[in-house]
Amino acid sequence: MFSPARPRVRPVVRSIGTVVAVGAVTLAAACGGSGSSKTNTPPPSSPASGSASTPPTTTNPVLAKVYKGTLNSPSTASRPGVKGKSLWIISGGQASESSSVPVNAAAEAARKLGWSVHIFDTKLDNAQDAPGVAQAIAAHADAIILDAIDCSFVKSQLQQAKSAGIVTVPIYAYDCNDPYSGHGGSPLFSAYINYGPIAAKNLGAFAEQYGFAQGQAVIAATGGHAKVIFFNDTQVTVLHYTGQGFLNAIRQCGGCSIVKSIDFTGLQLGPQLQQMASSAILQHPEANAVKSPFTAATLLSIAPAIQQSGRASQLYVMGGEGFADELDLLRNHQGINAVMISPSDWTGWAAVDTVNSIFRHEKPAYSGLGWQLVDATHNLPASGPWVPPVDFKSIYAKAWGV
Repeated sequence: MFSPARPRVRPVVRSIGTVVAVGAVTLAAACGGSGSSKTNTPPPSSPASGSASTPPTTTNPVLAKVYKGTLNSPSTASRPGVKGKSLWIISGGQASESSSVPVNAAAEAARKLGWSVHIFDTKLDNAQDAPGVAQAIAAHADAIILDAIDCSFVKSQLQQAKSAGIVTVPIYAYDCNDPYSGHGGSPLFSAYINYGPIAAKNLGAFAEQYGFAQGQAVIAATGGHAKVIFFNDTQVTVLHYTGQGFLNAIRQCGGCSIVKSIDFTGLQLGPQLQQMASSAILQHPEANAVKSPFTAATLLSIAPAIQQSGRASQLYVMGGEGFADELDLLRNHQGINAVMISPSDWTGWAAVDTVNSIFRHEKPAYSGLGWQLVDATHNLPASGPWVPPVDFKSIYAKAWGV
């Protein structure tokens, strides 16, 4: 639900494709309190003994809700597809599944509506963001979906698109009025995916709830005594927010702490970050948990370092978006214990539904998007990718009348 599609040297945004979640106050109950209160009492779901990699049980009511998930049906209200439209999708980089999955899904959805579709691949080069949007404008696109591209990076082009009456909708991106990435400017996107009323009020704070839920899973798995090596790329806006949510959960747990915090950039993925992870694990034998911010970091650096450390059975590792290759590591016990999945393909369809609603001069319909915690004993398919419990494609197709 949340990874950078490309290495960046400037702040980037990935919006979280998740919706109505267990609120922060409720989630705090997993540490025995609410707000900023603290307790040293382990949560009721914590294993009394055993390794830190033991999956938490569902006797904790908060975790039971997260295992159940927050995914709901998209709106089933009739909203017939507008015909004869041209859609451009600006991809953060098709070489990355963090972009290719939602982008290809959006293209599939648009073609289902009979629209013409053009995908502009920035090839992981943020210097191509503005030219991609400019080409879409020059091609007289009716709509543009921007994947992993902040408003602040293409502000001039979005202003031009707005003047030309072109609909613009983001996937995994924040608008120019975001206080972190846009520094409180004026919004320029035409509309956003409808994740529900919480996100509509404050998308950044909403994203923090996702990270808070991840923190609660780590706390439960370590018996309320999480000693975490925390990795994050705060150049990515959504990771800034989800990271803050995770840290808030750890701070509210009296027996927990961050023993090492490691900031990195996409340019360090691979051997460099793996070496950083190996050093941190070696230097902190008291650590019993690791937080990875996204799938690529897990696959390329963090999981290999954990495997090589010989401490995999002693560490509970919260991974990233849970794409199929990350799930393979989970199944095979190769340096990861859990992921929090928010379906990227569903997000692509929801973005197209949002565009269609704007064409119809209507407010975007509720997407139903949410998340679900997956570990070795909960919600993990025997093989292949995770499959959402909702047939969102059929629901959208029926609503569109196609």
